[in-house]
Amino acid sequence: MPNPKSDSMFAKEFDEISLRDIQALVDEGIPEGRQLEFKRDHYGRKDDDRREFAADVSAIANARGGYLLIGVDERNGIASSVCGVEAPDPDGLVRAISEAIRASLEPPLIEFRVKWVSIEAARGVVVIKITRSWSAPHRVTVAKDYRFFVRDENGKHPMSVEELRRAFLFASEVEERIRRFRIERLGTLTVNEGPLSVGKEGEARLIMHVVPRTAFTDGIQLSFDERGGSMWPWPLGGGSGANSMYSLDGLISYSGPEERFETVRAFSALFRNGIAEAVAGVRVGNKDGQRNISLTGIEQEVIRGLCQILGEYKRRSIPAPYTVFLSLVGVRGVSAPIDEWRGGIAYPHRSDSIMLPELAIDAAGAENAPEIELRPLFDLMWNAFGQYGSPNYDRSDRYVRR
Repeated sequence: MPNPKSDSMFAKEFDEISLRDIQALVDEGIPEGRQLEFKRDHYGRKDDDRREFAADVSAIANARGGYLLIGVDERNGIASSVCGVEAPDPDGLVRAISEAIRASLEPPLIEFRVKWVSIEAARGVVVIKITRSWSAPHRVTVAKDYRFFVRDENGKHPMSVEELRRAFLFASEVEERIRRFRIERLGTLTVNEGPLSVGKEGEARLIMHVVPRTAFTDGIQLSFDERGGSMWPWPLGGGSGANSMYSLDGLISYSGPEERFETVRAFSALFRNGIAEAVAGVRVGNKDGQRNISLTGIEQEVIRGLCQILGEYKRRSIPAPYTVFLSLVGVRGVSAPIDEWRGGIAYPHRSDSIMLPELAIDAAGAENAPEIELRPLFDLMWNAFGQYGSPNYDRSDRYVRR
């Protein structure tokens, strides 16, 4: 993690980082580390300089991500002055650095940001934010250098065979742990043994999980202090109010009377490691002897719930990527016609549960409207009931609830 004294800069949105934040690194004597490196001067254009730049960037990406600041001098590894670098065309410099990053690593580095922080005319600091990469390890490919680098508290170094082995296995192991978590939680929730009971066992329920990858890599431990104004999204379908409680896992909000919590309509949970869980009962109607549910209504609740969860992650600085899981249980024999009121063919689902495939949301996707990212899952949800896909998107892929 960044040095605690530098939290003001690291906790800020990238676009909000100012010269004052950079100067604070000097004033507070912040040292370089696993996630922070200072460079006094521009990297040159010779092959050795290009290799050095690519190595510095890849080393941060192959570790935990962090910042590379060009135009900050250091003494014994500690920020000593904001000297700045010259750039007659700062916008052109930012573009050139971005292109160099894209062209110098394999696989290409996708999630990074570059900005110019002006000191005076034609002088400023280049701030490069490199997000922890889930495509790591990246190797340097510029100027016939094909090494892998990683950064630790003492700086960067070429990766050893053992470090490479761990890096290649890391992403797949995290994905497997996330999938295993989902299966274990579904087993618990299906028999209504979660923090609260939703309806009766066997009744139709919607279950959503949103899992930040960092929940399994960074040892997140969220705190929930009511005195600090802890907030958590309302339960799916919870209307305009909810009650809250604590559990061994974290913070819970639930719908229904406060004193009647034995069985609730819905609950949402934020685990201490950042994972979000939402469970809600699904209303099953009966028309001409056929049991039906409204998938459009489910879509609406999922969109609203995911929007709130992503907002909470942003507020708590829990970074993307996120994995979204949607499941329906208790739906054996239930249909979901496209138009509930005008009839049409209704195809009863033949099993008790539907486990939709995982959906990955990266940092850019988290800034989109949730319905844009959710369309693949919504289409598959309708497919599970024999329909061609969600009828609620127009030809421009806009969500236009029909």
